[in-house]
Amino acid sequence: MNQSLVEKTILIDDSDIDLFIQRRFLEVYNFSDTLVLYNSAEDALGWLKEMKGEAAPDVIFLDLNMPEIDGFSFLNDFKKLPPEILRKCKIVVLTSSNSAKDREQAFSFENVIQFITKPIKQSDIEDLKVLINQDVPTK
Repeated sequence: MNQSLVEKTILIDDSDIDLFIQRRFLEVYNFSDTLVLYNSAEDALGWLKEMKGEAAPDVIFLDLNMPEIDGFSFLNDFKKLPPEILRKCKIVVLTSSNSAKDREQAFSFENVIQFITKPIKQSDIEDLKVLINQDVPTK
């Protein structure tokens, strides 16, 4: 049996359809042992803040365009999480936006390792395999 790339992945997207498609895609490519889905950034942040001895996720797929707390607000709040979470989590922005400004702003956050315009493709997974196996660069 194929080894998964990572142990735990979180998908954050306000669209249930997009969450379903992303989850199925990541399952087919054996990306993660555990997939946790959130349709609000607020719920995901709440879970990250209240983790009771659980292992932090290895990868977070984050949509930018969401109501209430959007992806950039999530990234700002994420920076305030405990250091053990910040050290472990790599963030992949997965969005319908193809704006150069959004891309540049996303990469200004240290934990963001990739910016993917939906839909996710096999080539995106191949690129991620390389990025995930590298350490997050320190700025």
